[in-house]
Amino acid sequence: MSNRTCVFLFLLCGICFLPYIASAHRSGCHNLHTCPSDTSNYVCGDLGYPCNGATSIEQIDPATIFVPVAVEKMFTDIFGRKPTDAESEYWKKRFRSDKNSIYKLRPAMLWHKNKALAASNAAAIVLAKVDMVKSMNSMFASVYDGRTPTASEYKYWIARIKDKPTPPAMIGAMNYHKLNNIAH
Repeated sequence: MSNRTCVFLFLLCGICFLPYIASAHRSGCHNLHTCPSDTSNYVCGDLGYPCNGATSIEQIDPATIFVPVAVEKMFTDIFGRKPTDAESEYWKKRFRSDKNSIYKLRPAMLWHKNKALAASNAAAIVLAKVDMVKSMNSMFASVYDGRTPTASEYKYWIARIKDKPTPPAMIGAMNYHKLNNIAH
């Protein structure tokens, strides 16, 4: 086969498949759901953006965004659940007032999620420490044949909560100290 024949066949194939390639375009309008789906995977406007074919957030007037849908979809994606009525109202107000795009609202939601996780972890640590302090006498008594710790023993074991934060770890340390005659 000559070079001319190869080039001719290559161009012919390109011309034949060009309409197919053009109809399956990949555009920002599909990411934002601002144009009809080529494959019926979504409904135009289901993310809260207008069906105007916009290919980027910058092309969308914030006043035309259906805020409840956009905010609740983002909240569900980030927090893994639907927002309460109060949360929904809060984030809708934030969107309308100072975060007029998802690119600004998403980091704010992530910050709040991380802050809530940190606060719940800190609360769990405080509660765990309180429980350890409350059960210190019973843990000590279980190891030391029912006796109550002296003031210095109690102070020592309370300080050990930092490195022995669970009852099994604390009781294990107490057993070690008892077996090795380590006094406090």
